[in-house]
Amino acid sequence: MTEIPYKELFLLILGSLSTYLLWRVQYQKDRLKSIESQLSDKKYKMYSQLIYIFFDVTLGEKTGAVNSKEDLVKKIIDIKKDMYLYASDDIFNKFTEWLLNLNKHDNPTKHFYDYYELIKLIRQDMGNKKTKLTIDDFMLFYMQNREEYEKFKVQNNWE
Repeated sequence: MTEIPYKELFLLILGSLSTYLLWRVQYQKDRLKSIESQLSDKKYKMYSQLIYIFFDVTLGEKTGAVNSKEDLVKKIIDIKKDMYLYASDDIFNKFTEWLLNLNKHDNPTKHFYDYYELIKLIRQDMGNKKTKLTIDDFMLFYMQNREEYEKFKVQNNWE
């Protein structure tokens, strides 16, 4: 009678199982990377639209090509739809705060600070976890004129 090579069979089964498990783990990692990439693309699009609105308004004021309120409202609603799915809670809440403060008349420039905080959160969400941008950095980038920004700070009591 011949002996069944239990050791070899056990090693064959164990090797096959190990190979399958390694393949499965790699497959799941690749799938997760693909999903994260798609999510990142969606977030990038949503965040870009949010930035475009701010600069569209500014450019419109400077060039006289003012966007209609209907267009702006439509763009904001499109961003809101994506916010429900893709934005973190912090970004969602800061976006809401920014929108609520846009029409406040007791402090008409607060929305700049809210928008800065929103952009800072977005930068962190998109990979710049240790961003060190300050409100001054943001406003100088936005205004691109140090003297005008200093006047703006004095006019709006931003010291």
